[in-house]
Amino acid sequence: MDELYTRDQFEPVESQATDKEVLESRLQDAAPVSDRTPGISNVELSQINPTDIQSASDFANPEQYAGMRREAEMLKQMEPSLNQGADVETFHQWDQVNQIGHYTPDGYVRGYADVYHSYHGDEAVALSGKGDGTYDVINGRHRIAVAREAGLQKIPAKIL
Repeated sequence: MDELYTRDQFEPVESQATDKEVLESRLQDAAPVSDRTPGISNVELSQINPTDIQSASDFANPEQYAGMRREAEMLKQMEPSLNQGADVETFHQWDQVNQIGHYTPDGYVRGYADVYHSYHGDEAVALSGKGDGTYDVINGRHRIAVAREAGLQKIPAKIL
């Protein structure tokens, strides 16, 4: 039968300090981690070709339009911080201060971190470049429409 040992019966391993030093060194040398989806850049809305979604009446219902319009306004507020390299953690802090997103006391209200993921995550606006310097919309027609209405000049998008 195998013997059982308690934690204090083991002798210290000399390599532990070395391993810790190696790990700390690797962490210091590592590039900062970004949660932004690679390949997203800010595209001038004037370069994006019109789609079938042009106004509030083109949305399935008024609640969908109101929610997306609110998020476009939030994106507008986020732009200066995004331009300075803010990541989702910054916007989680904003949500906590404003008690929205995951910090909503009564019912869930989409927050700044949610907007960040909508525009910088896996489901970002997707565009196809054309030879004339314009773009056709692959994904994100509604977000583009509300961004235009909110007065944004640019929108984060993946160019495919």
